[in-house]
Amino acid sequence: MSIIYNECLGNTKLIYSAFAEENKETSINTYGISVKDNNKNSEVILRNFTTVKENAIDFIEILIRNSVSPDFVKEIAEDYLLA
Repeated sequence: MSIIYNECLGNTKLIYSAFAEENKETSINTYGISVKDNNKNSEVILRNFTTVKENAIDFIEILIRNSVSPDFVKEIAEDYLLA
């Protein structure tokens, strides 16, 4: 896994990352999303979110603009992918 985009908010309270990794089943590069809240000690990781790097970065930027906590990332991701 290699980080392609990383941003911290609130003195590292929230850490947003997009990362690249190879899907072992298909040998295709995929991009995932990680959001960590250090105050609540919670984290969500969405592996294989997309095969398009720009979509992963766009989604991370949406999360950052709205200061989304890990609790809501999955629901927002579903809406993003269905749009």
